[in-house]
Amino acid sequence: MTGKDTNREERIHDEQNDIFYYIAGYTSGGAPYGVTWEEMGLQPYETPNDEIQKMEVSMKKLNLSEVAGELDMVSSDTRVFYNTETGEFDFYNDGYMVLEEDDAEKFEDAAWIALPDQHEIREYDIMEDFAERVTDPHKSEMLSIALEGRGAFRRFKDTLSRVNLEDDWYAFKHKAFMRIAREWCERNGIEYTDDTGDSEPEPARQSDQDTYGNSDEKVVVQIAVTMETLESHNHIIGDIERGVKVYKSGGVELAIQDSGMYWAHVPHKHGSKAVTVVFTKNGRDIKAHSCQCTWSYRNPPVCRHVVAAVLAIQGRIIESGLKLGKTATVSTVVNETNTARAVQSGSLDVFSTPMMIGLMEQAACECLVNALEPGQTSVGTEINVSHTAASPPGMEITAAATIESVLDNKVVFAVTASDSFGEIGKGKHTRVIVNREKFLKKTETRMNTHVSG
Repeated sequence: MTGKDTNREERIHDEQNDIFYYIAGYTSGGAPYGVTWEEMGLQPYETPNDEIQKMEVSMKKLNLSEVAGELDMVSSDTRVFYNTETGEFDFYNDGYMVLEEDDAEKFEDAAWIALPDQHEIREYDIMEDFAERVTDPHKSEMLSIALEGRGAFRRFKDTLSRVNLEDDWYAFKHKAFMRIAREWCERNGIEYTDDTGDSEPEPARQSDQDTYGNSDEKVVVQIAVTMETLESHNHIIGDIERGVKVYKSGGVELAIQDSGMYWAHVPHKHGSKAVTVVFTKNGRDIKAHSCQCTWSYRNPPVCRHVVAAVLAIQGRIIESGLKLGKTATVSTVVNETNTARAVQSGSLDVFSTPMMIGLMEQAACECLVNALEPGQTSVGTEINVSHTAASPPGMEITAAATIESVLDNKVVFAVTASDSFGEIGKGKHTRVIVNREKFLKKTETRMNTHVSG
């Protein structure tokens, strides 16, 4: 013990002694136990304090509740990281914080692991799940309605307050975040403790049978994303074709998580890229995606690695009859039945705006001919057009519809209308592909519900 730094001894007295490199604990009789110097191949006290700290972290298990709390910080602007050497959490926010170059680069160090991002957490899905499981049908319906359209997060939270379910929601959300934290730890080989004993979030519900059917049965959804759908997503120019080449070259490694999130390691010239993909319930579109090469984007585009992962997951390249750029036209002549005066949308004998819109929808329907599966049809859900010129009786009107995007069962068209003198209107039109029988049954149920009420 001669020549030993006594100050250093005081600093590390609780962690080391002449026998043990690291004292993990003490027996009931007061004897220490841990890792010996001999086992480490070292001499006493020759290891720096930072190495001792790293060993302490490696032997300490991460608490899932702590990870779940950090997930609450994640947003479209904020990413949270965990340092496997120091045990600390830190975040990167590109919404209001400008990092120095050295600070930004620190997260590229292998010691830093990114927590799931906003797309992986899928809080909107958690809200949907909560709304479906609420026992009170009236409250459940109110929450489901709140989730429709823009501003869903704000409306959902306002509705929670009105129906007095805020505490239930936050407890449910925490359990969901605990599940995500558990999967993240297991995926990254991080040991953890769970002092809550929670597994899946389970709010009050009528019954598993009523809500989900037999819980022992897993519904297998066939993934079938077409090339047209991939091209419809915001994507890096040229990466659809590059992704096809990567897929055809092979080497994509897949793993499927119980939560429905697919994980893949896609070959890259410097090794591989980690990709996550979540599909819609029917398996025909990407609901969320993430890749190492685009994590810093606020709205990550589809990159070649995501394309290759999707194709590898479904095991094939699928072409669709809904080709982007496909165009159809229909025509009519202005007469006494379709003027503004005739349909009471005005007082003049000129081609009416409602009839122009109808002609545009007709062109869109024509564009879908021979592209739908048996039993399917389409319904118009949105149209936003301008009527810029008047057409007198006797003038021929031609409407055209061109497919711009195909996302899940939603088809967006660019629509125009013109007469002999030129363009008279243009805009966007959206149609949704539905099962004819189910759609009519749902309509009938809605009518009966309102009549009986």
